Amino acid sequence: MLDAPAVIDWESSANARPVPKRLAVPEFPRLHEYLGTWAMYPPHFLAYWHAAVSTDLVEHIKAALPKSEPTPTQMVPSKGGKSVAVVSVRGTLMKQRPSLGGSSSVDIRRSVRQAANDPNVSGILLAIDSPGGTVAGTDDLAREVRTARRKKPTWAFVEDLGASAAYWVASQAGAVYANSPTALVGSIGTVMTVYDESKAAESQGVRPLVFATGPLKGAGSPGTAINDEQAAYLQGIVNGTQESFDAAVRSGRGLSAAELAAVRSGGVFLAAEAQRLRLIDGIKSFDATLDALAAAK
Repeated sequence: MLDAPAVIDWESSANARPVPKRLAVPEFPRLHEYLGTWAMYPPHFLAYWHAAVSTDLVEHIKAALPKSEPTPTQMVPSKGGKSVAVVSVRGTLMKQRPSLGGSSSVDIRRSVRQAANDPNVSGILLAIDSPGGTVAGTDDLAREVRTARRKKPTWAFVEDLGASAAYWVASQAGAVYANSPTALVGSIGTVMTVYDESKAAESQGVRPLVFATGPLKGAGSPGTAINDEQAAYLQGIVNGTQESFDAAVRSGRGLSAAELAAVRSGGVFLAAEAQRLRLIDGIKSFDATLDALAAAK
């Protein structure tokens, strides 16, 4: 498959570095994005993975070609004739619009940027109900939220679930609230799954031969064993990704090293515990959060 460009049409000024003027979302499923590193709440990841492996890929891609439009930004009237922009962050997060349902991080970046640059918008609220998704695209979206936060009040609202990559993004907002004591927050962790199918291949009389230019190039090839060097290499990728996740959460939420260590188990926390651990700022309804954001400076 060919990849559509993630960023096109650059603009710049004499006093600013070039910034992307328009973000383009790939118009078809990209298989490699399903196979990389994920920052996603494990039960949802397993369900998503089982759905993916049981799907007829050819028919699925054909059916997925007509892309649905992203959820539009909702403009809620605020004070002074301005509005609060409510940006939806729903379902599995991927760079493209997920063919199995979810949200595109590029779509969300575009919405956040437009709201941040709109003089008629007084604040931005990320409405999150997501288990997370791919690492690809998440750090870019998190940076977009940090940039918007410097321009105007930008908050996150977790409606029942804000986990992993979704929490990575939420943590960069100026404030984070959850809708209910039963809301689940956190899952600060990164995962990559590779199957060692060497025993299965051996039982079937299959001996895979991998011809590669280095000991790591063929890591994870179907039917081959994962040796210690390859396992260390793959774990290193996961660890390196987690360092970026940790740094974002620690900076966004103002956590000490000890406070970060207490929440980076990979598990989620009920909202009251998440508040005690400083992952969120409180529990309140969507309407109450909107009212508070409208009054924020």
